Amino acid sequence: MVHWGNFLKTFQIIGVALIILEVASIGLFLLSGQTIFSLIGSVTPSGSTLPVVVDEQSQIATITFTFTPHNTGYLAARINLGFGLTLTDGSFAVKNTTSIYLTPGEQQNVDLSIKVPVSKLQEYTNAKGTIDIYTSIITLNDLVRIDYNSMAEGGG
Repeated sequence: MVHWGNFLKTFQIIGVALIILEVASIGLFLLSGQTIFSLIGSVTPSGSTLPVVVDEQSQIATITFTFTPHNTGYLAARINLGFGLTLTDGSFAVKNTTSIYLTPGEQQNVDLSIKVPVSKLQEYTNAKGTIDIYTSIITLNDLVRIDYNSMAEGGG
């Protein structure tokens, strides 16, 4: 004979456990979203002009972007940052990337530089290339990720 009382009690326990798991999942999703969106605004490079320093002797230009990510979220996050210059004909490409880990409330300055021959930089300014900025924010033990890329075409 089947004891329906024990059978129903087991299903009630499983049902409560599933509800608790779903509520916890929703909470973690919200915390992850809050962390990611708190970081998005702070991972764009500062300044509105292209910071270029030219070594006249070697004719090499150094372009440096400064990123200042600030994690005002509730979870730690890993941020991958990078930028590069690519000529549209494929004759030249350079890229520099880095990865940092920020705990909640932490802020860090990151300077990334690339070196470009002045002749290639001139091609970029003649609308023959792009500068690409790469950002990736990863949180919740690598379970939640957002990638953000932007591009600036030369000649503008």
